[in-house]
Amino acid sequence: MGQILDRKFCRFCVALGIAFWLPMPGVCEKSDRPATRELTIYTEAQGAPLDTDSAIDALVQSLAAPLKAAKAKNVVVLDLRGPNGGLYAAGKWISDPVSVAMRTEFPKLKIIDRTQLTLSDETPGAPTEESALFKKEIQEARSVGANVAVAGNFAGVSGQIDVSLAVVKLAGLERTHEMRSGLIPIPKGTEDQILQTIPPLDLADGFPRAGRGGINMPVCTHCPNLANGLSGTVILEVVVTQDGRPDRIKILRSPSPEIEAAAVKTVQAWSFKPAIGFDGKPIAVITPIQITFR
Repeated sequence: MGQILDRKFCRFCVALGIAFWLPMPGVCEKSDRPATRELTIYTEAQGAPLDTDSAIDALVQSLAAPLKAAKAKNVVVLDLRGPNGGLYAAGKWISDPVSVAMRTEFPKLKIIDRTQLTLSDETPGAPTEESALFKKEIQEARSVGANVAVAGNFAGVSGQIDVSLAVVKLAGLERTHEMRSGLIPIPKGTEDQILQTIPPLDLADGFPRAGRGGINMPVCTHCPNLANGLSGTVILEVVVTQDGRPDRIKILRSPSPEIEAAAVKTVQAWSFKPAIGFDGKPIAVITPIQITFR
């Protein structure tokens, strides 16, 4: 997900691949399409699964291109978060072997020892507001001398763990960061202990949220300018379908009805590269979009 969308009239903002949600009711919603096909991949068998170590190695290997693009030198793997942004024991259980695998896979990089990270005083599983979490993780990565952080989240699906990892260049926080996703099986003998600390995939109106639990973010590929001289920022929540169409557009915040209408019209004209689920197939997701008309 390396594309950056930045126009004079608007900006499509996603940080760390973590959805930016505001606790505000929508005042504009549009939808006439059912949501059936999108969820079937969560119950289908996904072929012969890898063992735990091999699955982690494969996920780490997929980070090679994003790390190169970020000009990584000093890298730290932060604790992975649950779908609600909270800390869970399973997050550390995943982050530790990811860090170890990165040392093996990328010997030319300095992978910072995770024991240097400050122990969190958060209540396990407590939801964390997204923007506050973003600032905290960036500060934590900088405190240990990292120029790149590997952050992400996870969720339980069908007795396994869906993991999304984002490679975050600390000198380019305004950019949309590349994400990689994978399905991690739980090792035999630890299922009961680990499963108790794994939150399930978060669905909203039957759709998963983009950038969470092994699902990456959709990328706008056709983003025409429909500003018409307006100025202001609108935050929307949009379902991007598995064929890349915007649907179910919901306004979360807008300075005026006129700018709100322009934002809806703008997004309706966009096309996206759809999000990819943990099985490698396109999937419909709910994603946040911030549009700034200038």
